[in-house]
Amino acid sequence: MKPSLVWRKAVCWTVLTGCITVLTPVSLGKVEPTIDPADKEACQAQLNMIFEAIQEYRKQHESRLPDKLSDLTPEFIQNPKMICPYVRKTGGLRAWREEGTRELGRDPRTSYGYEFPPEALRDDLWRGLPKRTWREFKERQVEKIGPVVPIVRCHVHEPRLNLAFDGHIYESGLYWEKNYQQLVPEEEMEPAALFADPAGRKKPVVEDFSHRDPGASPRLLDLTTHYNGLLTDSWQGFPSNHLAQLPSGLQQFGGVPFDVRGVIQLRAGAHVFPFPFPEKVEGIRVNQKCSRIHFLHATAFDPLTQTNIAAYVIHYAEKQVQEIPIVYGKQIADSWVDPKHPLELTDAKVAWTGQNEAAEAYGKSLRIYQSAWENPLKNVEVATISFVTAATISAPFLIAITIDP
Repeated sequence: MKPSLVWRKAVCWTVLTGCITVLTPVSLGKVEPTIDPADKEACQAQLNMIFEAIQEYRKQHESRLPDKLSDLTPEFIQNPKMICPYVRKTGGLRAWREEGTRELGRDPRTSYGYEFPPEALRDDLWRGLPKRTWREFKERQVEKIGPVVPIVRCHVHEPRLNLAFDGHIYESGLYWEKNYQQLVPEEEMEPAALFADPAGRKKPVVEDFSHRDPGASPRLLDLTTHYNGLLTDSWQGFPSNHLAQLPSGLQQFGGVPFDVRGVIQLRAGAHVFPFPFPEKVEGIRVNQKCSRIHFLHATAFDPLTQTNIAAYVIHYAEKQVQEIPIVYGKQIADSWVDPKHPLELTDAKVAWTGQNEAAEAYGKSLRIYQSAWENPLKNVEVATISFVTAATISAPFLIAITIDP
């Protein structure tokens, strides 16, 4: 795990770089990282002691790992040995704790980060059923890439020190996965890839989607050939996370008719999904003049509010181009919502609220949002629309587009 000063948003910025180890420090505050070889050597000696203690613990507990590092004391290791020597000489655990730096297990008796706690993955990393733990996630990483996966990390060194599952110690940047990306692509090391339902890996084709109602007005744009996700499937790779409850076919939301039959999912700037979703979808045909365009959409995972996560690009028949920014907290928000603390959008409204098995298990509900854009060139025919991601932590998806004449 990676230390963090701001838990909720730290995960988001960690995932942005393409790996899923939590806790990203803005800085270590008073405990500045050390590059001194003597500090490194002393810490390596400590890490070797910790590894030996973990092995002894496993011998006496039917090969089970400890739930936290402090479970090793006092039977297998002396308490002072659980603190990096550099941390000890620069103020000790009190200074470490006062700076707000925490590892995933929040173990107050050590400055080392333990990578295999039995704590559940939060819903900003895994949104499927069954729920998964960090230990399960790390065990899957070991199966995938081998025992190079760190079991303990020390973040006060530059580069960081990693005690691998097999006992060897190596250096890395904040993201140890980058050392091995030539062996295993980073996207294959994420929870969504490691735990995804194999049945959900089927790429849908046009024939998988329900036929468009022959009575649908041309105002309700036909997105059939652009869909890459079925409403009834866990298209993002998280089992039991879907939009099966969303009314489909010709529907009205907020007094606006929509043709609801599938999803156009774009990728995020991080490997949070197991599938290679596109950066953009172009050529959504309009071939009409319009005064206003309505979008039915949402996103997966929340970045910082006011982040531009995507855009709709309007291509006119006379070659003009207009870009419509999609800003988190204005036109769009996460489809997973804490019903006790919902985010109210400034430039859109909630079109639909519902549920699925996964969201319910995490105490969340589902929302789809409806936003509208006033066309400044009402007398010029719109040829096509493009849907383009800004490659943030958030992965936007589009369900339907309707135009007003």
